[in-house]
Amino acid sequence: MHTRHLLIILLLISMVTLLIPKPVAAIPAVTFVLGTMIGDSLSEVLQVRLARLTEGFENAPILGGRMGWSLFPFAVEGSLLYSPSAIDSTGGDSFGASIMYAEVEAQMLILPGPVSPFFGGGIGLHSIKLQVGTTPRETVIGYVFGGGVRATFGTLGLRVDIKDHITPLKITELDPNFVDALGTAVSNNLHNIEFSGGVTIKF
Repeated sequence: MHTRHLLIILLLISMVTLLIPKPVAAIPAVTFVLGTMIGDSLSEVLQVRLARLTEGFENAPILGGRMGWSLFPFAVEGSLLYSPSAIDSTGGDSFGASIMYAEVEAQMLILPGPVSPFFGGGIGLHSIKLQVGTTPRETVIGYVFGGGVRATFGTLGLRVDIKDHITPLKITELDPNFVDALGTAVSNNLHNIEFSGGVTIKF
């Protein structure tokens, strides 16, 4: 009798064990990014060079890659993006200003399934190099906020992103050559907006 009860208990335990869903591993994915950056305007900021007013950053291509892991409803990803932009000025003597973003972002997936909107925010290093004079470069801690939509088709996917890359420019912490070339006399948060698409490969 006891043996029978023991067998029934073992059978029930086995059935429950089989019915319990196994933990789902986070899915790694790599995304190749190509899009456009809408450059921020600096024309409303007090300028150093009154004879040549800095208009702001030109709209330019943005490209790079992202690598992340997702487990609904959360995701985390790192991005490395580059934009060969330029600085516009009223004097007509524009010059190159390349921008690089190395960021880490936490995201929230809104819907499960093959098509999922998402939003998130993060932090990273923003590096701006001005192609003028001594070609000054500044690298500061910046922020990113935005969202988009992911569509998955097996191991491949497509996505669209809209992000605001916020670069704090604190005058007292910047190279004087960089400040003079940029033309701003006060601290300012630079907002460069990213509109991009990407092809995703899941592993």
